[in-house]
Amino acid sequence: MCGRISFSFNRAELLATYAWLRDAPDEDARYNIAPTDPVVAVGPHRADLVRWGIDGRKGGLFNIRSETAIVRPYYHRFLLGQRILVPATHFYEWRTVSGRRLPVAVSRVDGKLLNLAGLLGSWQGQLAATILTTAPNSDIAPLHNRMPVALNDDDAATWVLEDLSLEQIADFLKPCPDGWLRLAPASPLVNDVRNQGPELLDPHALPPHFQLELMPPA
Repeated sequence: MCGRISFSFNRAELLATYAWLRDAPDEDARYNIAPTDPVVAVGPHRADLVRWGIDGRKGGLFNIRSETAIVRPYYHRFLLGQRILVPATHFYEWRTVSGRRLPVAVSRVDGKLLNLAGLLGSWQGQLAATILTTAPNSDIAPLHNRMPVALNDDDAATWVLEDLSLEQIADFLKPCPDGWLRLAPASPLVNDVRNQGPELLDPHALPPHFQLELMPPA
């Protein structure tokens, strides 16, 4: 599952990361993006802000299981012609310690943007995006039984720019390699979507009464 992400990149960084782009939005950093919020959708020519969550159920489909998308003909037109990337600095997962839900910020070890594989659709007639999920790698498995499809930079370019068959597309829809991600404790302030600042990445940014347990050793 991928239900909360962050980004702290600007237009210049987007254009440098995705060299094929002709244009990109210049957005303020947001550290707690939730479904129904705007996200950046990187396509073959430009990047746009679109709603997170496409038509499909009440509130929208913000995630689609990649296994479902491959086998259901309804999704084939999206897979064959409407593939995008949702760039993110982090995505969040949670662990439970002493009854508390403690967020974990997941990023790339090399510090580059996460290329989350997505599909472009619509919500009530407006452009919208969804993120594909897959089985977790060993880094994420202790936290959740799903993870977003996170592509390396070469695969990200191919995902967006190349004509691919369903068989070729299926090869991309797998967990990223073990050790490719960095997991770090984040502030429980992430639990409230109204909180958006960079302090969300500081596990010590807490209400005064809150005592945060340290991440257990790997």
